[in-house]
Amino acid sequence: MSEGQSVDPALLARAQEQVGRAVIALIREEPFFGHLLSGINRDISTKTETAGVSFRNGRPLLSINPEFFVNGLPIDGQQSAVIKHEVLHLLLDHAGRFDDHMDKDVYNLAADVVINQMIGDKWPLPPGAIHLESFEFPLPPDMSAEWYYRELLEHADEIPDEMKSGHSDHEMWDTPEDEADSTIGQHELERAIRDAQDRSGESFALLPMEIQSLVQSRVEHLQPSVDWRRVVRMFATSSRKTRISNTLRRPSKRYGTYPGTKVKRFQRLAVIIDTSGSVKGESIKEFFTEVRSIWRQGCEVTIIEADNAVRQTWEYRGRYERDVKGRAGTKFDPALQWVADASPPFDAALYFTDGQAPAPTVAMPCEVLWVLSANGKTSSLTGQRVISLSG
Repeated sequence: MSEGQSVDPALLARAQEQVGRAVIALIREEPFFGHLLSGINRDISTKTETAGVSFRNGRPLLSINPEFFVNGLPIDGQQSAVIKHEVLHLLLDHAGRFDDHMDKDVYNLAADVVINQMIGDKWPLPPGAIHLESFEFPLPPDMSAEWYYRELLEHADEIPDEMKSGHSDHEMWDTPEDEADSTIGQHELERAIRDAQDRSGESFALLPMEIQSLVQSRVEHLQPSVDWRRVVRMFATSSRKTRISNTLRRPSKRYGTYPGTKVKRFQRLAVIIDTSGSVKGESIKEFFTEVRSIWRQGCEVTIIEADNAVRQTWEYRGRYERDVKGRAGTKFDPALQWVADASPPFDAALYFTDGQAPAPTVAMPCEVLWVLSANGKTSSLTGQRVISLSG
């Protein structure tokens, strides 16, 4: 089955069911990995030939080929092994540690050598999986991907080509064109790791120490590294559109005739301010500082003030000189629906909130980035693109 080929509905349904069962098996045996998967989007399609992980639309993504998953993993436990394998690639940030100057095939093998030592005896890996014993030269256990890479590179002539293809699709590790996509995605992954650690409770202490240390270092490393101001600005500018219009001021460069054309970058950005009583005034002022920075980059910014209803809307012109309206409870849907119904449509939306409201249900026609105030709650924003002021 080649990439882009349509999938038989019955096969797709079986794959979805079996992916669900594999995740449940992980939750039962290793709750941390099962809970972590609940914070990772899934794409069951022919976009990959086997299985792989990446960042798409600001979220970590697990991609699975249904033919491979249903018919290529017949032994009980292999499906859970493959899924755990991919999650470990995310935990170890193997894609982010790859350097363009490296030999990609050799680095892929090195990364798999590391991961497959961590799968455990519960889950049998499929045929062709890379182990220490797969090579004719000795390799010590428990080394980093970079260490194995250097060693494998010295023995590159001794590695058969057939070893370079396996059950993990590393082609999906390519760096996203949108830097905000990767940055927000890493923040979302860190949040999912932290949530999975909390949800797994006492069972987390039963994981091998190498996994516990890995999780702890991942959370501690990512938490202070996110510059939320930079992420907000990148998100705002990444949704910018191009408008081509006629102009009589200069001739067409192609034909030397009038009218010529003028290319103008533009963007309509909706900024929703949660004005409920739980959002502090100093947090709102801090956010408006960022609104000004975004506006100065050429965005057309519409402010929507809302708590449990839309209280007022206005066009931002570089100043914030009014008292916000609201200060009641919070509902996300009224403001989202206002943005969704707007004409002409918005290119993107930012929702500034403390997260203390029921989960949103409105299907949005544009991308939404949720910006949480310090100590904001994420429980109702599962599956959304979220950045925290405290990050």
